[in-house]
Amino acid sequence: MFFGTYQHTIDAKGRTSLPARLREQLAAAGEAKVVLIRYPHWRSVQVLPISVWKELSEKVMASSPLDLRAQRDILRFYSTAQEVDLDVHGRLLVPPALREWAGLAKDVVWVGMGRTIHLFDQAAYEQETAQADEAGPVDFFKA
Repeated sequence: MFFGTYQHTIDAKGRTSLPARLREQLAAAGEAKVVLIRYPHWRSVQVLPISVWKELSEKVMASSPLDLRAQRDILRFYSTAQEVDLDVHGRLLVPPALREWAGLAKDVVWVGMGRTIHLFDQAAYEQETAQADEAGPVDFFKA
């Protein structure tokens, strides 16, 4: 389970360090690689451990090949996916198309979101959290 918020930077080549705590959580789960995709609801890059990617892929591929909306989503889902390795320093390379989608330029924020991780541009993260504050919290304890 991934949690926490971590401030980092991304360089001009698209390299950024996965925070040590998130690397530890990934290693504890036995995950050596991750998949990066465009997150459809926010301007962020969603980071999926391989096991979560495989589980999600099975669900996605179970949709009908004749369902136009599903096929458009599949196109968007798979066409933006990039499998990446962490280097020995815990860095990963975010491909240019994903950096552009999320507006990643210099200051970035890593956010643990339970089963996945999100990578935001600092300003986009602040805007999303401000909007969430305005909407008020969801009562997860409510039955």
